[in-house]
Amino acid sequence: METKKIRILALHGLHLREAARIVTIAKKFTSTIQLWHNSAKADTRSILDVLSLGVPQNSEVTLVIEGADEKEAMREIAHTFQDGAGI
Repeated sequence: METKKIRILALHGLHLREAARIVTIAKKFTSTIQLWHNSAKADTRSILDVLSLGVPQNSEVTLVIEGADEKEAMREIAHTFQDGAGI
């Protein structure tokens, strides 16, 4: 299992454009990929799940990935967060 804490720096938090990018990438992998914010979790293959977290600017989320391609998935999704909204 791979885990990584990520701070969301985007002015509007984790919003539609960034959520869509994360979902698109997550669907490429077979691993289970979850995003946690406070005590709520989201399946990153569902844009509604990701958006329902309601992650505001300067919040921390935890990316949790488990499966055969977890290292590659973590590398790619973490890179997406770094490139985008802080994401």
